Amino acid sequence: MKKWFTRLGVAMAIFATATAVQAQETLVIDGSRGYDGTLVKGQDYVLPGTDESWYVMPDIFTHKSGDVWTFQAYGQADYAYWFTADPDKKYVSVEYRQVDDDPESSFANWDVNRALYLNGSNNIGFPTYKTGSINWQGGADVVVPQVEPNVYRVTLVFGQQLNADEQVNFKFFKGKNWGGDVLPGTDEGNIWMEENPYLYVGGQDGASGDNGNIYSQGSASFGNGDKIVVTVDMNTAPGKVTVDYQEYVPTNFPTFNGVNMIKAGNNYFFEAALTQGGEFTLGNTTAVEMDIDNAYVDEFAATNQGNGKFKFNAISGNYTVMLMPTMNYVKIFPGFYEAPGTFEGNKALWIIGSSIGQPTAEQNNSNWSASLTNSIPVAQVSENVYKIAFKYGEEMTGINFKFFGQYGWGMEFHGEDLVMEPNDYFRLNVPQGEWVYDENGNETYQRGQDDGNIFSGSSPLGKGDKVVFTIDLNGFVAGDPVNEIAAVPGKITVEYNASTAPKPTFNDVEMDANGDYFVAEVELNKGEVFTITAPDFDIDNIYTDIQFAKKLGNGQFLFNAVSGKYAIVLMEDKNNLKIFPGTMNAPATINEGGLWIIGEGIGRPNVNNDAPKWNTGAMVDIPVAQVEPNIYRYTVTCGVEMWDNWCNYKFFGQPNWGIEFVPGTDYSITTDNEYLKIGESDGNVSFNGVFEWDKTYTITIDFTAGLNAGVMTVVEDDPTGVKDIETSASKENGAVYTISGVRVNQPAQHGVYIMNGKKFVK
Repeated sequence: MKKWFTRLGVAMAIFATATAVQAQETLVIDGSRGYDGTLVKGQDYVLPGTDESWYVMPDIFTHKSGDVWTFQAYGQADYAYWFTADPDKKYVSVEYRQVDDDPESSFANWDVNRALYLNGSNNIGFPTYKTGSINWQGGADVVVPQVEPNVYRVTLVFGQQLNADEQVNFKFFKGKNWGGDVLPGTDEGNIWMEENPYLYVGGQDGASGDNGNIYSQGSASFGNGDKIVVTVDMNTAPGKVTVDYQEYVPTNFPTFNGVNMIKAGNNYFFEAALTQGGEFTLGNTTAVEMDIDNAYVDEFAATNQGNGKFKFNAISGNYTVMLMPTMNYVKIFPGFYEAPGTFEGNKALWIIGSSIGQPTAEQNNSNWSASLTNSIPVAQVSENVYKIAFKYGEEMTGINFKFFGQYGWGMEFHGEDLVMEPNDYFRLNVPQGEWVYDENGNETYQRGQDDGNIFSGSSPLGKGDKVVFTIDLNGFVAGDPVNEIAAVPGKITVEYNASTAPKPTFNDVEMDANGDYFVAEVELNKGEVFTITAPDFDIDNIYTDIQFAKKLGNGQFLFNAVSGKYAIVLMEDKNNLKIFPGTMNAPATINEGGLWIIGEGIGRPNVNNDAPKWNTGAMVDIPVAQVEPNIYRYTVTCGVEMWDNWCNYKFFGQPNWGIEFVPGTDYSITTDNEYLKIGESDGNVSFNGVFEWDKTYTITIDFTAGLNAGVMTVVEDDPTGVKDIETSASKENGAVYTISGVRVNQPAQHGVYIMNGKKFVK
């Protein structure tokens, strides 16, 4: 957290606090003082520099006026309240500490101080789940305010502290850093939840889910702005949890041709008879924070003409127009909200698949979901003729989808219901009817079981490429109802339009588009400087593995790994420049200089979003740089690429299943360090101790004695960030570099420099 006074330059004098509690006392909010029993419920206090736009947990403070806030929690507590301000997030966070006079005092806990904490998934966070996702991180726990003796309360707003589109999943803890669960049951200290239609406790009365986790009920639907108040009363044994749910009702509704639309969760809809070529107007959309002039709408369903006006392009009929404000999306489909169109009812056609969605695959991935939100309607533009467009890298990021006769499971268009005209980019899967057997002669699956799915063709699509599908079902006859083979199939044609946007370059040569990424496959020498340009992309702030390459600024990178052939992959969606030995189609194996990590608790660029888990493939798994012959190295910062006290990953000889490094085998790594250990039986890496938050650690694997005798060492990095990495550039006779890797003629200012691979201070 940035300190309040260092961020704004406010004089320390403004934090001076009166010794006696007074009305509107000015509180210290830089985390340097605690208040144990000196804060009074209902009393007003000044939080200097704040206003109503700041977030403070409402069960601790509610805003009164200006920088004056009213204390709502239980003041006579057994712990101290510590406040820290983050001006970037406009957030005053709160901690429970044991005492009020020691900045290094330990955190309060349940057993000693009756302090209660909350931890949860990436769908919950403070001040918002987007800016402060907890994501089950130890140390990211949030206090649960005590509002009365032994009564705790937390207020959560959907769209702010909770993601309305995902399942609620959090848990109460007795201490910070996973300091003891509070579980349902009958023993003192445990909790149970009163039955309600919104939340339930896993494990209570045999309920599904992890024991003690609080989940949303399967049938519950939440909208942005809805508020849920969870109260834990620990005056009884077991403690009682109650839920108060308050639905957000806007004072202004968006309108369709001047008539209020109907609210449905986060969305709004209107049912109307629409005429091809006619217009309709969506008004008052600012009431739901939609930028209607830039809202997405399927181009074959309607055209956004600006000022809330739309021209309808599909054939005339009854339609539902649905606003999805969180996505800035106008979704139009045939039929009614409660009874969407079907092929058998009104010739409606839908798409379900993976890595595909409107307005984008990232925002609303269909992911084979049978929901109305995720399924994609295909506009009927003339009798029995349908059209839909996708731009690769936006609405489509992978190719595996299928046409359906309704928005969910039911009627499917199989491989012999349709014929696809030959093209290089897509293929229609057709059943083969051959069964594949296992070694015991048992049937496992039938070839072509993804019958009717559309997959990639022989040529990959590049980012920004646009395709238009036309589905002509004139004359289509479903035919055999048992085998679902059409008597007269429909026809699919594909129109391909290559992106005209300028491509990124590697040393002034255009990189190749490969799905979501841009790739250069090149020979690189250790110490070589290469340049990447990427129009409309901030290449100097991209993430890259420091052991492979160091950012020098202005699109330049200093290559740190051993010389050889490498794939340079620009992953703009992840803000990652990924480098690994070999090529995209043939990543290097350990016998070719490639060492890989697969597993959990580690990720690049970020462990929270980019851990490979146990998935495989060069675009998923983590390559380890070979920095000298037979010596591999990777660097992690605790809280960024790796967690502080839990991990479970493994070294592999390829980015897939195959060679695994297990002690005592032909491919073996052992270690003796205070941080990480390697399982003797499985080779999995786990914590032997802990990493310290925000500190950086370098892990080296030395195979000098052979692949069956690898040795792993772990060291905490020099806090100055200066490393003795020798390169051909740093070994040049008399060449001087800054610690950022920028060559200078002569050191002009005092500081640390590198010459001939050695540090010196001017």
